Amino acid sequence: MAIHDQIADDLRARIDSGEYPAGASLPSVRELQAKWKCSDGPVRDALAILRGEGRITVSRGAPARVRIPPERKDLLISITPEAAQTQKDLALRSEAERAETGAVELSLGVPIDQTSFTAEYSRVPADDDLARTFGIEPRTELLRRTYRTADKQTGRLILSSVSHIPVPLIESNPALLDEKNEPWPGGHWHQLHTVGIEIDRLENSIVAMQPTTRQRQDWGMDQGVPLLCLRSLSIDITGRVVEVADSTYPGDRTAIRYTHQLARWTA
Repeated sequence: MAIHDQIADDLRARIDSGEYPAGASLPSVRELQAKWKCSDGPVRDALAILRGEGRITVSRGAPARVRIPPERKDLLISITPEAAQTQKDLALRSEAERAETGAVELSLGVPIDQTSFTAEYSRVPADDDLARTFGIEPRTELLRRTYRTADKQTGRLILSSVSHIPVPLIESNPALLDEKNEPWPGGHWHQLHTVGIEIDRLENSIVAMQPTTRQRQDWGMDQGVPLLCLRSLSIDITGRVVEVADSTYPGDRTAIRYTHQLARWTA
């Protein structure tokens, strides 16, 4: 095994055992060189491995430290039948009622008045992946909606999502094509309701991905921390996929909880 892997394995084990707790300084490069009887190259390679794993932070002119992860309770996403039903039923309420409660508040528990929200609309042709998902011809025009919600006090991003809807489904209501109408009271549930579409169910899938440099900065994420990408398909009562929404969340502070209610066996 290469010397830098041996150093990384040793430090990793000591971090995991609690010998080097969160926030503690690791031995200096010079100390590690002496211990392992090697040049500084393998030591720095070992530290780079641990940094890439999100275990340590490295600052110029200071010893590496064991990373202090944020508490996962910072961002708790609720994916339950009850939460989805609440959002669906809200679409049938008055505009005043719909304006009081947003999707972020329902799914993350963050009050609307503590967030800042932006929406950008554009029209794009469906690529092969989205065309298959929607069951439409490639290059069919889609409305792409990019949503960003940040904490007003810290400026830190708390929700980022990109939604796609086939334009032919919603063009009968021109208001749905204009970003100036955002935030829309009742969200996409009510938007689709205005063109006669009722959502029957949501199908969700989650994958991990490496963030870009810009995404890392927006979220305030350390190197080595992945993003979780939640893809949600909104399927109407006829079985059509009517919206595809991709939302991203930092993996070090996100707890995704969902519930499956099972029928009881009968005696």
